[in-house]
Amino acid sequence: MNNEINPWGSTDIQDYSKLFQDFGISPFEDLIPTVPKPNKYIRRNIIFGHRGYGKIIEAIKNNEPFAVMSGFMPSGHVHLGHKMVMDQIIWHQKMGGDAFVGIADREAYSVRGSSWEMCKEIGINEYILSLIALGFKPDGHIYFQSESDKIMNLAFELGVKVNFSEMSSIYGFSGNTNISHTISALCQSADILNPQVEDNSGP
Repeated sequence: MNNEINPWGSTDIQDYSKLFQDFGISPFEDLIPTVPKPNKYIRRNIIFGHRGYGKIIEAIKNNEPFAVMSGFMPSGHVHLGHKMVMDQIIWHQKMGGDAFVGIADREAYSVRGSSWEMCKEIGINEYILSLIALGFKPDGHIYFQSESDKIMNLAFELGVKVNFSEMSSIYGFSGNTNISHTISALCQSADILNPQVEDNSGP
């Protein structure tokens, strides 16, 4: 059985306790009683692990600034798994979070071979329109990675801090992996860093 976990495949996980230990994940069920107005995914234990989410709960309770960030690769139709993520983004936005959504067209182009035109069409008609229909507020941030100089600049800065060996151990890259694929992974790290920079009222 393949126990390797990477962002571009699926793995049948048999032992979540080991996964929690390896990645420093804590059970979410202990936090459920403290979450203000928990959504259905929290109430039903569909969300079952976290790292440091207590800080978000405190921010919600005290009306302090926090951000929620996720992204979607525009290479196919929106499915129920995507909707679950969208619902989480929108719930956090309603709870006071500054919401960021990255449309990972660089990843779709370099990993799935999607054309730029297809990335744009799918990104808008499938993902952005779905987010808006589900309740994403206009004060949130939705962007295509390829159109964001800020994301590319952050990815470049992050690239100075890692080497190919480290990237390979994290993402499973090999000698056959194209360079743009590795850059798209740095762009995802830049997506995560973006809400934390000073321009976005980060620390």
